Amino acid sequence: LTFAGDGRLFFTQRAGVVSVIENGNNKVWLELDSVVEEVGESGLLGITLHPQFAQNGYVYVGYTYAESKAPLKLVNKIVRYREDATTKAPLFDKVILDGVPGNYVHNVGPLEFGPDGKLYVSIGEIFLPDLAQDMNSLNGKILRMNDDGTVPADNPQAGSYIFSLGHRNPQGLTFNPETGVL
Repeated sequence: LTFAGDGRLFFTQRAGVVSVIENGNNKVWLELDSVVEEVGESGLLGITLHPQFAQNGYVYVGYTYAESKAPLKLVNKIVRYREDATTKAPLFDKVILDGVPGNYVHNVGPLEFGPDGKLYVSIGEIFLPDLAQDMNSLNGKILRMNDDGTVPADNPQAGSYIFSLGHRNPQGLTFNPETGVL
């Protein structure tokens, strides 16, 4: 869940719905239930608002979907929507990241903008522990990217989203309010 500067609360439901609570009223903001695959612990799990949400209306969501149903092949994806300033309706903007392998557990999780203006994304190791240390896999990592999905020039490994590795299934991201450290 995440709060907008105007007091609205945006939150995800694993089955594929983003809802908003405003002035005590709950309404569906976005339905991705025909796209999101809720199997085991997968589904629509991550959401954050751009630091300049009031100006650009950007909402980022992370979810698991089925690339194929038989056999079931799950994949993690992060997309960006833009809230229309007049109607408050979501408009698809762009795919930020796609193609990260998924599983019935330990998929894409929390999304958070850091004090550096970069988007941080946690992705679990899909119950394959060796992936957490594998620099050729984005699973089991905390990723850092620009708000448009490109790789920041100052990431620890040039050309790589990987900011931190060795994670089983990160459940949250937060930054020290004094130092800005993740």
